[in-house]
Amino acid sequence: MTKTDRTDSAAVDPGPEWLPLEDDEEIRWQGGPRVQTVLPSAAFAVAGTIALLAAVGLEFLPAVAVLGVPLAVAPALWQYARVSKTAFVVTDAVAATRHGVLGRTVRTVSLERIQNTTVEQDPIGRFVGYGTVTIETAGGTEIAFWNVEEPAAIRDRLEAERERLSGGEVPGSREQWTAVLEEVRAWRHLLERR
Repeated sequence: MTKTDRTDSAAVDPGPEWLPLEDDEEIRWQGGPRVQTVLPSAAFAVAGTIALLAAVGLEFLPAVAVLGVPLAVAPALWQYARVSKTAFVVTDAVAATRHGVLGRTVRTVSLERIQNTTVEQDPIGRFVGYGTVTIETAGGTEIAFWNVEEPAAIRDRLEAERERLSGGEVPGSREQWTAVLEEVRAWRHLLERR
């Protein structure tokens, strides 16, 4: 999978075909799950195939049992297809996921609506450097970038983009907000007297 950090706005990246971008929208990061996450399924497929062929070779099972090899290999192939058909994108406006082997599901979330991002890493993920970034938004929508390289860096990218969109701080000075508070209190006092 490719990763993109955009700093040069002269180069135009049309983005993935599954995610229509606005004319001025730029991709900040794109990637997908680590293909290495298929390795446990592949190991079971190889071990299952060897065990099945050994059982047939040693005549513990009839020769027709060789027809079971596709059943041993199918889960690994399905896992590979699932990983290779999954993609994640962060633009300067949205975070999006695409997944599905037989069909296709695309979910997008506006960066302005992000309320929380979390990084989860199991012990192996911490050691090898992959994990899951979960994005929670207003309204309860949640999307996850699962088994991605450098999940903390992706979370930092999301937080930086969210800060950029929100302005990062409350507009106005303390004195201006104190004046607004005094005005609201005066209106409240006036309304309570009536």
